Amino acid sequence: MPTKTVPKSGVVNHKTELCRGCKICELVCSAFHEGVCGSYLSRIHIDADDLNFNFSGQICSQCESAECYFACPLKDIALCIDSATGARYINEAECTGCGACAEACQLPEPPIWEKTQGGKAVFFKCDLCKDTEEGPLCVAMCPWGALKFVNKEGRLDG
Repeated sequence: MPTKTVPKSGVVNHKTELCRGCKICELVCSAFHEGVCGSYLSRIHIDADDLNFNFSGQICSQCESAECYFACPLKDIALCIDSATGARYINEAECTGCGACAEACQLPEPPIWEKTQGGKAVFFKCDLCKDTEEGPLCVAMCPWGALKFVNKEGRLDG
């Protein structure tokens, strides 16, 4: 059986040992994508264990297997692959809210979230800020250097 393949993608890596839990990444992300600062609308989530000073990041790993992409009944319409970055992203205007992408994700806590937009449920996930020249804004704005961007060629960009 042939293996399904997709173009390589860049990825944002979270360095737990450097993260201080400020959540600036979440605010920058939601402000850029949604026009409001709210962690619940961010495409990156920092889980805080304040007592142990441990902050883990939850962000799409832009998997090579891209199970989310192949599960979407509207592949290349609602769940797409950006030709420049290789990012697997959700076109929210076309998303029907079926949730097949979130169900197919192989990560223990799928970094694909649901929101209401225009009176209907849609899903959203990291798109590597595909529409910016700077690349992922969370990486650019992290004051601790806890987020690094590895581009689709495997080079560290942030």
